[in-house]
Amino acid sequence: MKKSLNLRNLLTMVFILTLLLMVSLFYLLTLYQHSQLMYKLQEKQLLSLGRQLALDPQVKAALLNKHQSGKLEAYTKEIAAIHELDFVVITDMQGIRLTHPDSSKIGKHFEGGDELPALKGRTKISVSRGSLGKSLRGFVPIYADSTKKKQIGVVVLGIKVRSLSTLIKTSRQGYSLALLLSVMAGFAAATGLAFYLKRQLLNLEPKELSRLFEERNAMLDQSKDAVVVIDLSYRINLANIAAEQLYRKNSGLSDSLVGQSIAQLMADFSHDMLENQKEQIYRQKGQDYIFSSSPIEVNGKRIGWLIFLRNATESFLIMDQLANTTAYASALQAQTHEFVNRLHVIYGLADLNAYEELKVYLEDILKPDHEFAQQLPFLVGNPQIAGFLNGERQKFMERKTPLVIEISSEIPASQNEAETKALINICRYIHHVLLQFVLSTQPSLLLHYKNVQLTVCYLLTLPNKQHRQLQSYFDNHFFQQMLEEHRADFELEIDHDLVQLVLVLPYREESR
Repeated sequence: MKKSLNLRNLLTMVFILTLLLMVSLFYLLTLYQHSQLMYKLQEKQLLSLGRQLALDPQVKAALLNKHQSGKLEAYTKEIAAIHELDFVVITDMQGIRLTHPDSSKIGKHFEGGDELPALKGRTKISVSRGSLGKSLRGFVPIYADSTKKKQIGVVVLGIKVRSLSTLIKTSRQGYSLALLLSVMAGFAAATGLAFYLKRQLLNLEPKELSRLFEERNAMLDQSKDAVVVIDLSYRINLANIAAEQLYRKNSGLSDSLVGQSIAQLMADFSHDMLENQKEQIYRQKGQDYIFSSSPIEVNGKRIGWLIFLRNATESFLIMDQLANTTAYASALQAQTHEFVNRLHVIYGLADLNAYEELKVYLEDILKPDHEFAQQLPFLVGNPQIAGFLNGERQKFMERKTPLVIEISSEIPASQNEAETKALINICRYIHHVLLQFVLSTQPSLLLHYKNVQLTVCYLLTLPNKQHRQLQSYFDNHFFQQMLEEHRADFELEIDHDLVQLVLVLPYREESR
């Protein structure tokens, strides 16, 4: 498998390549412009010097006398040396040289063919090949007087192309050094920038960041608890699906929760809630929530808070389930010991022929409370349901509202664990609701199993003024969602003060 570049190396490489491309392009353009500038400067220098020589009396005198002069030749060579030119040539109107760096060329016709416009009075710059090779030439006409009516010759000044190239290359050395320093500085800057960005990204690669982002979103979205992230201005920067659903249910709006104030989700929110790091009970529209928060800090600086809202009813139901299961196990253990003790008492009374005392003792054993506890394991084949019923019955008795439980048919063990949990959770929620009211009479619970369905029926009396409140508990989103998830049917029937709750849900018998 081909190993991909890490972020630091990738950033360094991209930055260096970009820098090299830009610097190289700038370098080439600079060299081109520099070359053009050098050519123009040389052209200007040639023409300026040529005009000066065209005004020189010594030059004019030689042309008017039409004879070569050693003094003139030495003078032109001295001018060429001072201005670093390869040649300075004086010609008459027939193109015959009066001066030349090569003495053998003096008196001969000028070579190149580009002198003709100058012989007609035009100042000209050209590149042509002559006796000294290819060169940049400047042609300046020479006149007899200042009126410029009579042309007497031409002064030609030139620098070989090779000499000009050498001059340009020499001047480029400073640019090459600047290029090298720029590349070195760019490499150092790229490396520093790569390390800085890598540290800002917590030393994670882009793939790792993407995976972490997807995992975080999946974790938040799959959570049933409402989770939001707020900034220091208490505005929501992130909200999971559960938080969005809670906001839309409470507000009736369909817009997004992100960007809004936390007060849109929690009407009674206050800053003091964030200071308390412990879990708190928060109540809104008749529903209890467990509120918890955690500060978010980056580089030691607080930037916001992470807030959790969990449905308190669900948490209470889970706690009740654990308590009931423990209570049922303890009850079964105590019942076993009590059964053995009772056998010993019955045997002792019978052995002593104390039949009257035995009769009283048996009547005490067969009281309804004892009868329910003894018959429950035989009527309910599912130990989880049996433990739940026993624990709920004790809970109602503690509230001084005994719950009368009737089981019309034997409830078998279930082959589906989810169906058992569904029955317990839904009934526990119903009991939690009923315990919110002060009941004037004992509520009754009837369980009936038939055709892979379990029917749970509650009968109780409740004043008319509390009917609407009772209805609101069962219209709760949490309860309706439980019914939908477990394919259960629920009906609430009210006849004056008499209230009947009917719950029907699937319950398949364990195969034998």
